Amino acid sequence: MLFCFLFPSQDLTRRQASLPPSHTPAMDADKFIKLLATTDGRDKIYKVLANVSKIVGWVNEADKVSAKKWNALSKSIGEGRSLMRMAKWVGNVQKLQGYAAKAGSLTSRQFLEILRVIGDFGYILGDNLAYLSKYGILPLNAENAAKQSKIFQFWGYIMATILDALSLSGLAAKQAKMDAAAFAAEQQALVLSFVKNAADTLATLASVGYMKSMYNPSIGFTSLCGATSGAIATYQNWTKLK
Repeated sequence: MLFCFLFPSQDLTRRQASLPPSHTPAMDADKFIKLLATTDGRDKIYKVLANVSKIVGWVNEADKVSAKKWNALSKSIGEGRSLMRMAKWVGNVQKLQGYAAKAGSLTSRQFLEILRVIGDFGYILGDNLAYLSKYGILPLNAENAAKQSKIFQFWGYIMATILDALSLSGLAAKQAKMDAAAFAAEQQALVLSFVKNAADTLATLASVGYMKSMYNPSIGFTSLCGATSGAIATYQNWTKLK
């Protein structure tokens, strides 16, 4: 017995090696630090905080002092996010150049992806121009630049939502070739992505004013959509870290 304790069998050693490492608060702290070290990680956390602040301001709108405080906080966080997005559109230019290199063989899905990238490009560029114009750095109308930015953002989210829906509809055909765990994981990832982009679409639809006679939600609802999207994106970023 002592021999078995000191020299465990190879089978037992292999089973122990295959077990996941113990989950500790220190590991979570390390992951959180890594999350904050990424631009997108910070951006999505700030997105949650900005929208939660809006919700608190909306709930307390009868108390003008309190509402003003929370709305000012939300606005300040929003401007911080604008700074983090400064010149981020360059990444979209590189993506579009990659698609241009294979222009003769683009699929319909890739065409939708190009439209999504163009939407994100226009949104970030417009947001940068609006921010710089607001403080007099550029001689442009900041309000108009922000409006055009939101239009690009809306159509970018529409394309992203359509792509998610297409991926979900095609997932059933792949089920027979996947094991149950892999299928469930991919399905969950696609559902979360769809909900995230759909929530952003609903929030920006109110901003651009399309279908205003039929769709005119409260600030509380659009902020809840934004907070939901930010929370899902934060979870997605978290699961990518090791």
